[in-house]
Amino acid sequence: MTDRELIEKGVKVRELFNEVDFPPMLTQFFDLDSDRLLDEKIEVLTALKEGKQISDIPNFYTILELYPKDGTHWD
Repeated sequence: MTDRELIEKGVKVRELFNEVDFPPMLTQFFDLDSDRLLDEKIEVLTALKEGKQISDIPNFYTILELYPKDGTHWD
């Protein structure tokens, strides 16, 4: 992916994130500054914008990059 594509997708993610009602308790785990999983983030945020439920979005929890994994405990 070129730098331009990264920038364009990053901007798209930010725009979509601001347009959807993202679950407040999960916002802390969504990394807006990450260049990883941009396509997945766009897909999930677009589905949320279309009114789909979290349970109907296959990659929803995948895009929560900051969510503790492998049994890591958080407060």
